[in-house]
Amino acid sequence: MADTTPRDVARRAAQTRFPMTSDIRGGKGSVFYRAHSYHTKVPVESIVQLIEHYTDMGDVVVDPFCGSGQTGVAAVLTGRHAVVSDLSPAAVHIARGYTAHVDPVSFGQVASRLLDGLAPLERELYGVPGGRIEYTVWSDVFRCSTCAREILFWEAAVDHRAGQVKRSLSCPVGHGPFNKSELDWAGTRPVQRNISVDGQRARAVAPVCASSDRGAHDRSGIPLWFPTEPWERWREMWRAQHDVQGIDTSADFFTDRNLWALAALWDAIGQVDDEAIQTGLRFVFTASVNRASRRYQWHPSRPTNVLSSTMYLASLNYEFNVFSLFRRKLSTIAQMYEQTWLAPGSCEVHLGSADSLDWLADGVADYVFTDPPFGSNIFYGDSSFLWEAWLGERTDIAAETVINKRLNDDLGRTTLYGYEKSMSRAMEEIGRVLRPGAWASLQFHNSDDAVWSAIQRAVDAAGLSVEAAVVMDKGQASFKGLRHQQRGEKVANFDLVLHLASVSQRGTCPQRREIGRTDIQRVLEEYVAHQPPSRCTTPWLHSQAMRHLIASGASPAGWSFAAVEALCDETFERKGSSWRLRTTAETKTDSFDWASGRSSATRIWSIGVPRRIVPSSQSNESRQPRTGPTSAHHTASSSLGPRPSKKCSTPALDPSPARHRQYAGSPSPALGHHRLRCARLGRGRVRLAGAPNPSTPISARYSTGTERDRLKPGM
Repeated sequence: MADTTPRDVARRAAQTRFPMTSDIRGGKGSVFYRAHSYHTKVPVESIVQLIEHYTDMGDVVVDPFCGSGQTGVAAVLTGRHAVVSDLSPAAVHIARGYTAHVDPVSFGQVASRLLDGLAPLERELYGVPGGRIEYTVWSDVFRCSTCAREILFWEAAVDHRAGQVKRSLSCPVGHGPFNKSELDWAGTRPVQRNISVDGQRARAVAPVCASSDRGAHDRSGIPLWFPTEPWERWREMWRAQHDVQGIDTSADFFTDRNLWALAALWDAIGQVDDEAIQTGLRFVFTASVNRASRRYQWHPSRPTNVLSSTMYLASLNYEFNVFSLFRRKLSTIAQMYEQTWLAPGSCEVHLGSADSLDWLADGVADYVFTDPPFGSNIFYGDSSFLWEAWLGERTDIAAETVINKRLNDDLGRTTLYGYEKSMSRAMEEIGRVLRPGAWASLQFHNSDDAVWSAIQRAVDAAGLSVEAAVVMDKGQASFKGLRHQQRGEKVANFDLVLHLASVSQRGTCPQRREIGRTDIQRVLEEYVAHQPPSRCTTPWLHSQAMRHLIASGASPAGWSFAAVEALCDETFERKGSSWRLRTTAETKTDSFDWASGRSSATRIWSIGVPRRIVPSSQSNESRQPRTGPTSAHHTASSSLGPRPSKKCSTPALDPSPARHRQYAGSPSPALGHHRLRCARLGRGRVRLAGAPNPSTPISARYSTGTERDRLKPGM
């Protein structure tokens, strides 16, 4: 990167921007999202919104927990220069594949020649008369604990007519029913083939005879290298099932046939001379590896995927044609390179820890976006095991920023305290590389309030301040979100994006105020009153509670996922997986006393909709509109509530462009751009959000006239 002059620093420092206060939306259907899987992935469209809000063309964007490298892709597409890094060799490989400058025409030509050369091997491994095998379904075999007969899971547990898999199974002569855990595992067997017939679009489905597809390909005869990285018992994702099924190395996660095909592809890619094209082809290879393994489970009624955060092998799993997988991924990635080939930006990718960004000088970053590990949600080294086995590199498990559950101290076990220290060092590095006046965005979520508190302290210790918190909506439920919908599991599904500014000396931790149960209840009631059922699930409401707590500078301690769900159970009615306002009329009174400045207003609910809020001291006959700020407090709402009353004497805020929206510091999603917002100051006094308040961070005062005149927003 070019040297930064003092003049550049001064110029950029003057370009102060407002924090983004609108929620961020993205989708999972783009070619970038589909090109290569990763344990966590932020849609490129979402990061583009942030980058374009906080930076200009040519600016430097940094991501020290880059994962799959989507920040780099967004920078390339928008004409910025990205510097991204990760501790994981697999993440660095994937990020380099995503951001590689590859000529799509040459890429397609080289790939076509490579597959032509491997066509004879494909016919040998997957060929059948008149077509080729696209996939084979394999079934576990168990041994009856009563008569020792074999029980084929495919026959005993699968109800093909109903499209269901039974929870229990019986042996062929009627003993049982048994749970799988009560039976001895005896092996695995192919049971069904899906065949692509020459000259026909429709595929044929055929059963596999007991001996026709077993032993045809033995790994001992593979003449090429394949990885045999040990799958150690100390790993977080090791399970006793692996020991029972003989999963001792990386090779054991593949069938012998697929291992042969993968070894041949890997060897052929290694012989490509062009470095950029070889990088792209390795990227296609790793994009196919997980689906080529035995981890991809089969179900009779729905397509299923590799289970995230586990190395579990299902009792029914696919053996896909490796070459067909490679061709499909090749097509997607070629489309991606067509979009990035002429893109104006650039990206460099580094392997290293986020707590020591040695390749970056002080104050060179115009913006930082990062998505760090969420406590103990994902163990990245284990999840990347198969990728890293083929790459010949391993993540330094002891240096991972995660909270370990099983790892012992000798292997580098990290506790919550260690996680907080690691995150604090990473946040300090973010503060160091940020230029004066620049912003950072931290995407995070966790169902554990203790982890949230650790993140909050890490941000404080780095001299950063949360100036806004918004929801990252990826458009589709993640695997965790589906688990909540289907099983009610207590998991956080939607992430928050915290917008950070440098406001104080490092190491200073402000005193956190406690927010009462009534305040959280009010926030959730107002939110549920104005949102569709799809956004009123417990994960969404937990996100709103965390958003309110973090953005208002309060402590999240005590507000775990379970605590929010318990409050919802007391406050709302449940309909399916969603919460709604109670339909019976009821009255709730808070504790605000107008003489003392403490809350004592009465909130009247009718047919589940908040109608109005009036002081409890007023009788029905004497309720008359007041003038001045006290009346504004009752008639105006937060950004979640009803529109301001026409009788309110306080004028509404002026409209502003989307990029320079007034910032009210509210953690609630706005239903319009310019809602009137008031805040209690005690003793019944009310301050409009547009009025300056010396006790709030400077960014929270950007909407005032004096601040707006003095600080010219950047473009």
